[in-house]
Amino acid sequence: MAAKKKTEVSRDASGESAAGSKKKKKPADGTRETVESIAIAFVLAFLFKTFQAEAYVIPTGSMAPTLYGRHKEVQCDGCGFRFALGASSEVDQSSGRLIGRISEAYCSNCGKRNENAAFAPVFNGDRILVNKQISEYKRFDVVVFKNPEQPHVNYIKRLVGLPNEAIRVRKGDLWALRAGQTSWQILRKDDPFVQKNIQLTVYDDNYPATELLKLGWPERWSASTFGAGEGSVGNWRSVENGWAADREGRRYTCDSSDGSFHWLRYRHFQPNESTWPDSRQVNADLPLAEATLIDDFCSFNAYGVDNMMSQRQEGYWVGDLTINTQVSIDRIDPDSEMMLELVEGPQTFQCVINLSTGSATLQYLNGDNRETPIVMATGRTSMTAAGSYDVDFANVDDRICLWVDNRLIEFDASTEYVSSDVPQPENGDLAPVGIAFRNAAATVSGLLLQRDIYYRNDVIQFDPQNGVSVSSYGDTAFRHVPVNTSQRDEVDANLIHLLNNPAAWASTYAQSSSVQLSSYGQYGEYKLASDEYLMFGDNSSMSKDGRLFDYEARPMNGIFSHRYAVREKDLIGKALFIFWPHAVPFLNSGEGFSVLNHKSPDGKKVGDYPSFRFPFYPDFSRMKKIR
Repeated sequence: MAAKKKTEVSRDASGESAAGSKKKKKPADGTRETVESIAIAFVLAFLFKTFQAEAYVIPTGSMAPTLYGRHKEVQCDGCGFRFALGASSEVDQSSGRLIGRISEAYCSNCGKRNENAAFAPVFNGDRILVNKQISEYKRFDVVVFKNPEQPHVNYIKRLVGLPNEAIRVRKGDLWALRAGQTSWQILRKDDPFVQKNIQLTVYDDNYPATELLKLGWPERWSASTFGAGEGSVGNWRSVENGWAADREGRRYTCDSSDGSFHWLRYRHFQPNESTWPDSRQVNADLPLAEATLIDDFCSFNAYGVDNMMSQRQEGYWVGDLTINTQVSIDRIDPDSEMMLELVEGPQTFQCVINLSTGSATLQYLNGDNRETPIVMATGRTSMTAAGSYDVDFANVDDRICLWVDNRLIEFDASTEYVSSDVPQPENGDLAPVGIAFRNAAATVSGLLLQRDIYYRNDVIQFDPQNGVSVSSYGDTAFRHVPVNTSQRDEVDANLIHLLNNPAAWASTYAQSSSVQLSSYGQYGEYKLASDEYLMFGDNSSMSKDGRLFDYEARPMNGIFSHRYAVREKDLIGKALFIFWPHAVPFLNSGEGFSVLNHKSPDGKKVGDYPSFRFPFYPDFSRMKKIR
């Protein structure tokens, strides 16, 4: 998309704006900061004694889900899933006055349109601590820096490009061409826990769409067997096997003793707002349920302001997945095994764990040949006896990772692999996750499917002779037309409507990306000089970052760095810790009591929309180290 939301970092402790200049505080902001400053003063006093640091507040949502700017939290009235959505678009960033009001939100877990967002409490952004004494910045650090176009404004993004290399975006991933190399390499997080912490929810089985299920919508997890045929989804057919489902408790128990693997399979039957019946209908008929590819839809960006739909990006296949579950082993034999499986296009990856020895084998399948998998690596886990374990299995950035009880398992060989930089979804991606046991009795629960950040390749055509940005283009691989809203929407709509047909989606994607890459590919490669860095936001589709930086004021200030780059001298520090996340009101049915209200552009109080509620306590769960 061409227009992006600005994500500067406002000074918190100094009482200055992001521009560093004094400005008159709004009463609501002043009161809130006074109350919150009392609570955090002691923390800051100790921290400042330890090292030179500074506190900042995040105003907008370009770094969600890592960092929240002004936002709301909504509990979906369709499935009960609780999610955050950005609310910085409601107010004018300079005056703080209300210019619009979120009226509806869209749940990524069940697709339902929620009309309870208008009156949900609104929260200011996270307050973070930034270490300004950094001798070396590393890739994927979260960094505060001066905006290249407006040096008096601070931004916060994730560092993705280092000096003397080139970066580009393909298939939603980042690729680098380093000095002295001749081929592009996918970029992975050195610390897999960074990867783990920035995953987004695809489906949480603890929050099913109960109303739809009662009307006949299919469950996503089902006992299955491999094979095509009538009723099959992603080459898997629902059958009766060793699995028994407790749908009320959202637990699935497998009791197998015949020497074969018994499979529980995830099928991506994702509802959307049109799936849900109108409450005014007496006899509601659901549309035909079709499994689709997992795409990059994000609830944080999906909302309506004053009944007008905001940015609702979706339609771009995401194959980098992580499955999380609690496993309770009740009975094991010497040859008892658990198998986890993840599919990404033509590739199928499996992890086989022997439940008596704890040995884990990573392997992949050669095409549809499920009889002779090829071993990648072996390791050892703590799963050696009956008991309960937390298991996480991930295929992200061309690397396989396994965690047991939040401990990353070490393997005797590399778990990285090389894949194409062109997306190739296949039928298997309609049912991309599986769990199986053989010769064991076990129960799985808390099934949570997540996906990786999907980077969109927004492109700006740049005229270096005149020193200005000419025009912008959407996702290189996926919005393959000049900046023309109707044309762009048509391309997006085509991909969205083809999510139930992987072959057609892949073909359309390939054709359109070929056209744009041949025309504008040079603008989508970010070559960095010896003192330059590249910064992207985690909330890729709603971040004005290096991809969309302007180049207008810099030449007048004697600055001639690349349009998309941040100079080393403009780096301020590394974000370390969220020390004060949003405040959670309590009493009065959990909504607290209104203390201050928003004001309209003409200064009048908006009586039914509090900007500050009391009493409150901090959301302790989000007080954490920033990865």
